[in-house]
Amino acid sequence: MDESTKAQAQSREWAQCMVQVVNYAGALAGPRVAQSLGAGPSREELLALLDRFIALNGDGSRVTIGDGRPIHEVTAHARTLRALCDTWTPSPEVPVAIQRAARSLLAAFGIPEPREGWDELDPPPEEPPELEDPDSRPLPTGAELAARPHPFHFGVALQWCCYLASPRMVAKIPPADLRLPALGHLDDMLALFRTARSKNAEGRAYFATLINRLETLRALCEAWDGSEAPPARVQEVARAVHMQLQHASDPREYDELDEDVDPVYLTIPKGRSA
Repeated sequence: MDESTKAQAQSREWAQCMVQVVNYAGALAGPRVAQSLGAGPSREELLALLDRFIALNGDGSRVTIGDGRPIHEVTAHARTLRALCDTWTPSPEVPVAIQRAARSLLAAFGIPEPREGWDELDPPPEEPPELEDPDSRPLPTGAELAARPHPFHFGVALQWCCYLASPRMVAKIPPADLRLPALGHLDDMLALFRTARSKNAEGRAYFATLINRLETLRALCEAWDGSEAPPARVQEVARAVHMQLQHASDPREYDELDEDVDPVYLTIPKGRSA
């Protein structure tokens, strides 16, 4: 790992740790919030979090934070909070000294006291549970589940589809080689997505569209014998399938694709036929 990559990883780790510290300090600072959350992390987990935050700050090489306060001042407040928590067993009843230390730490981060005051701060309202809209189709059978491809084979099928969707790749692959695994790859993808179920209408519409495209592509490939380049309609539907699965929005990526051909993607999947 080069120095730049290492520095980026350390920055991400520090940011994630900081967010955790801020979130938990916010819970400790507001009595009503603490009551709503229950006991929360154990003492060991809380101390480990604060120790990690303090260690990541090191000697204060991160110059400022929030409104420009030196990081060593923030670390000092974290040390105070850690010392108070060292003998406290976390519970909804937070000692006043710990509340004050948590508030001081938040202030050092540049987070102001809420307008209503920490003592009057209410926890955020609970999100209403998402309404489920169960899929009306029966669950897939054991045989259908067993027929689903291994993730590796799905990845192979997906890359074959990408080849078929890319004019430059189609131009460099002999048509017969491109056609050979077509039905096997498509049968693998259909076996996977026909077993998919969703608890909302949007998800079901996604899978219905995908299955329709896969079935259309399979019928087109069945009619294409591989003696000539795939018809434009085959390439068009292959592109639509691949874009949907990759959540891609720019078809120009396929026009520009030009890479070495890997024969593994042109092999009939195990257990399938041409």
